[in-house]
Amino acid sequence: MIPTGDAVEALEVFHPKYRLEEEGWTVDPAAPARRQIQTVVHDFEPGFDTYTEKPGHRIDVDLAIDEVKSEAYDGLVLPGGRAPEY
Repeated sequence: MIPTGDAVEALEVFHPKYRLEEEGWTVDPAAPARRQIQTVVHDFEPGFDTYTEKPGHRIDVDLAIDEVKSEAYDGLVLPGGRAPEY
């Protein structure tokens, strides 16, 4: 499941998605609404004391949370970082 918001870390979405798919699982990204989600990448840049936030990849969400039938799934992955706030 993918939250809405402007700070979904790309690796926290794509890494579990691709790893589960590599193992043969079907992954259905879900969010409060069907739409495209913009992820971000946090990285350190020379001269900065903290990380910077840059646009990452986009992911299509074709399943709204209210459409999810929990009995049809074996598991749930909630991306970490700031994502659970949403």
